[in-house]
Amino acid sequence: MTTEDERRSARINAIRRRDADRLEASLGCLPDPVERPRLVVLTGLPGSGKSHFARALARRYPAAILDSDGLRQVLFENPRHTAKEHGRLFPAMHALMDRLLAHGIPVIVDATNLKEANRRPYYEIADRRGAKVLLVRVWVPARTVRARLSKRTASPDPADRSNANMDVYEAMRKETERIRRPHVSVDASGDLGPVLDKVLGLLQS
Repeated sequence: MTTEDERRSARINAIRRRDADRLEASLGCLPDPVERPRLVVLTGLPGSGKSHFARALARRYPAAILDSDGLRQVLFENPRHTAKEHGRLFPAMHALMDRLLAHGIPVIVDATNLKEANRRPYYEIADRRGAKVLLVRVWVPARTVRARLSKRTASPDPADRSNANMDVYEAMRKETERIRRPHVSVDASGDLGPVLDKVLGLLQS
């Protein structure tokens, strides 16, 4: 006999699968599967250049980019970045990530990922799928962040899915937790060429 908890769990899982289907459809054409897909987890504050880095890396290392800001807009018409939205978006992203890695498709996660609790599910999924994880901390000097976020407010870029401002930046900066695993630190305020070469070397090793 099915209990109420089991029925509730089945409903949640069904919603999660449908959400993951919608997110996957929004990605468009996916890269070809590879024998040993990698999982690249970006972490960094708003304005640090994570999305720019993710796109630059994907041009040289074909991967599905899971951009949390863009995917949020797939599930929510007018995103408000509430806890309720997080509670629906990230489990769907995790389900999609698991699905992609299972099919041999490399993944780049483009999200702030500032706390260890945010990063832990990625490690667990990668372990389950036998995928190597590469953590990349993306940062720029504070003055560069201020300039970027001011420009974002004054002249929005359609390719930029984030609406974070300096208030959001300061709040998130105070909540940032130290990365406990080995990682690559990237200053995204200058030429990305040398860092991309380093990251590619690690991915291909």
